[in-house]
Amino acid sequence: MNAINNTSLFVIWLFILVPVFISYHQSLKLEKDIIWSSLRGFVQLFILGYCISYLFSLEKWYAIIGYVLLMVAVASFNVSKRGNDTKRTFLLVFFSMLVSVGIPIMLWLICRIIPFQARYIIPVAGMFSGTAMVAASVVLETMKQEQHENIKQYAIKIAMIPTIDSLKTMGLVQIPGTMTGMILAGAEPIAAVKYQIFIVFTLLVVAAISAIVVCFLNYRTFYQINDY
Repeated sequence: MNAINNTSLFVIWLFILVPVFISYHQSLKLEKDIIWSSLRGFVQLFILGYCISYLFSLEKWYAIIGYVLLMVAVASFNVSKRGNDTKRTFLLVFFSMLVSVGIPIMLWLICRIIPFQARYIIPVAGMFSGTAMVAASVVLETMKQEQHENIKQYAIKIAMIPTIDSLKTMGLVQIPGTMTGMILAGAEPIAAVKYQIFIVFTLLVVAAISAIVVCFLNYRTFYQINDY
């Protein structure tokens, strides 16, 4: 497989202008967010690329857990901006994501799908944290914007739809990222499929747990409900 050169990176940056133009033309007011998010993602991935050898060399259990907690904290901070009370929302979302990410990782370890090593725990925790973050963000945004009779059920449903829809078309419309990476790296397709099945089903569980816990913990904050 040929390496991606600097020219290719420049060309892909030009593609960013497409959603920017659409946002401007449709008055979505997302131009700054698109550019800023793309720039942040670009820089952060390069930093990760240079630091990944160090991260994967971590051997102490507390260093591995500490880095996972850092990822969850950063994701929670990003999600908490969508709440009514940022500080309280952060604490509630952090707990929710810790549960939704921690339980699946423990199950993977118990089932010996992965060993307790940084090179396995950190990427898996990253995938789970990303899924939990998206589900939590959708729940909070839905609760903030929508007026619905059964808002809790509605918000959880909206948060889970993207993951469910991706499962419906998986293998027909899209070949998932992990499977694609393993095949490109030379792994047997069936072996790649087995790993991908574990991942996508676990991501569905992560999204469900994150959406449910975030919704129920933040419901009172959004609607100022009290028991008195």
